[in-house]
Amino acid sequence: MTGGGEPAGRQGRAPLRQRSRRRWAIAGGAAAGWVVLEVMTGSAVSATVALVVLAGLGVAGLSGLRALGITRDHPWMQRIASRPWRDGQDVLKVAMRHLPDVFVVTPSGTLLAPDVVELQLNPDDLASLCERMDLGVISSSLTEVYEEQVAGYRARLARPGQVQVYVTASGSVPPGRYHLRQGDPVRAGTRPDPIDAHSAREFAYAAPEHAYAGPVSHVWQDPGPTVAAGLTTIIAASLPPVPALRLVTGSSVVETRTSGARAGRGPVELILPDVPTVSREHARFTFSDGRWWISNQGRNGLILNGAPVTGEQPLSDGDAIRWGSNSDAPQSRVEIS
Repeated sequence: MTGGGEPAGRQGRAPLRQRSRRRWAIAGGAAAGWVVLEVMTGSAVSATVALVVLAGLGVAGLSGLRALGITRDHPWMQRIASRPWRDGQDVLKVAMRHLPDVFVVTPSGTLLAPDVVELQLNPDDLASLCERMDLGVISSSLTEVYEEQVAGYRARLARPGQVQVYVTASGSVPPGRYHLRQGDPVRAGTRPDPIDAHSAREFAYAAPEHAYAGPVSHVWQDPGPTVAAGLTTIIAASLPPVPALRLVTGSSVVETRTSGARAGRGPVELILPDVPTVSREHARFTFSDGRWWISNQGRNGLILNGAPVTGEQPLSDGDAIRWGSNSDAPQSRVEIS
């Protein structure tokens, strides 16, 4: 037995990821289906064969839908994925339980928690929620719950300082659903504190690709020392202000100041028209050396001022971007202010 000292703190247990929960649900459904088939056929072999055939038909059906361009971002799939029986308050309750989904597990087993978290809701759900309570109250409640979950899982904050969870509206989120990701301190109204080097290395090494849906780097602006951080975190002396990048596509206008912002018709920062020539993630915009740059991320082609984009190309105010190699693909005008 040990002496009178307190027992050593146990390592925080990782929350079950959404992908893991989905896999367990599929495994449970397959097991239940096998039991039903075994009862119906009276043979374990026949039940197994029937289950394999059904699984094959399901995979073939999904492949056929994908070949027809019906992916999870298609309006049909969005309607299927929606939960219309949930109102904004129901979605908020579900999202509160799953705030730990943004935690990252390091190779040493330590849980790292972002200090700023963004909760995206469908605009209609957010509007119904704001009819019942103020947005500031919602953010405060979410922040309080998040702090309790960080302590409950024995997670370590990736950056010391003020913790905040804020809510935004996103048209890419189906009704009754939500989306969690690492937040942007500029949008949250907080000033990030410098992260220690050890946390930066662990966070950069451990963060999985699916942990955050946001860009791999954020640029926070401040009159004093500026911190550019994301999955790979560095401390800069004093970066110049980042000009706003605006894409004008017909009557649609999207804007960003975030280096690493993505454009496309999927769950990205700059949402483009939902047409076949636009990829889910079509382009990435980065800000470096005092100017904006564009790189192609899709398979449908990216045309800048009449020439295909290869590698990273610099952008200027008034440039024309065509989202696809076809001549009838939508075109955006670049405005940099």
